[in-house]
Amino acid sequence: MNEKYGKEWVTSVPPPGPECTIDYANANRLQQDHPCVIELIRSQYLHRPSLIPNVPLNLSHPEVADPSAAQSKVALTHLHNQTGGFFVECGAFDGEHGSNTLYMERHLQWKGILIEPDRKSFDKLLAKRRHSWALPVCLATEPHPTQVSFESNYEAGKIFGHEDDQNQANNSAERIIKEGIRLIVVQCFPLYSILLAVGRTRVDYFSLDVEGAESRILSHVPWHLVDVKTLTVEITSRKEQVVNQVTSHMRSNGFNSAGLIMGQGYYDLVFVNKRMS
Repeated sequence: MNEKYGKEWVTSVPPPGPECTIDYANANRLQQDHPCVIELIRSQYLHRPSLIPNVPLNLSHPEVADPSAAQSKVALTHLHNQTGGFFVECGAFDGEHGSNTLYMERHLQWKGILIEPDRKSFDKLLAKRRHSWALPVCLATEPHPTQVSFESNYEAGKIFGHEDDQNQANNSAERIIKEGIRLIVVQCFPLYSILLAVGRTRVDYFSLDVEGAESRILSHVPWHLVDVKTLTVEITSRKEQVVNQVTSHMRSNGFNSAGLIMGQGYYDLVFVNKRMS
C-alpha cells in the first residue's frame, strides 16, 4: 500500500483521528505530507521552544560563544551573518556540546529545529531550554515514517546497519557485540514531514550529522518543495565513493559544493544553494 496525500491521495485514507496511529503510519508507509503523519509528529513527538521570558539558556559552558567546529562560521559567511534565520540541526546531541547552531540562536536571534534520537542526549537537550523546536526522532532513510534499531552510543549514535559505507555496515553486528553498544528502537520521519509539522519549509542552514546514513536521508528530501540555503553534511567515512555520491546528489538538486571543514576522523561537506550565487 503506497498512499499519498496531494494529487495522488487515496480518498479512502482515514483523516487524522482514532485510526491515525504510529503503527498505522509505519505499516502503510504513509507519504511525507500525509495529514496523519503531520498530526502524529505534532501530537506525540514535537516539543515546543522554550519561551520563558528573561530566563537564560541552561548551559554548562556559557562562556563558549560558538561550540561548533567552524560549521556555523562557514554557513554564516555564505549567509552574510544573517540575523533571525531558521535552522535544522539533525544530530543535535545535548544541544550544547559541539552544537552547530547554538551561536546562531544565542547571538543572532535564530530559531530552528533540533533533532536527536538518543533519549539520554535528548533529555539533556531539553534541559538546556533552547528556543527551538525539538524532537527525539531520527530522519528517515525512506520516503515515509519507519522504525529502526538505533545504536545508543553517546554522541556517535546512529541507525544500525544503515552506513553509506557498506564495509562499515557489514561490520556493525560484530562491533555491537564486541563493544557492548546498546540498541534501542527509534521512530524516524522524513525531513519534509517535520518541516510541515512546524509550518516551515524555508531553511537558512541545515546541519546533518547522522554517522553514516547521509546520502539515504538526502535522497528522500523533496528539494523542489523546500528552500534550503546552506547545508553541511558530516562524512565519517573518507571513502571517495560516499563523498562523490552525496556531492553529485546535492549538485543535481541545485546546490554548489562550497568546500570542506576538516575534523579529526571526519569532515563536513559544505553546500550552498545555487540561487545564492
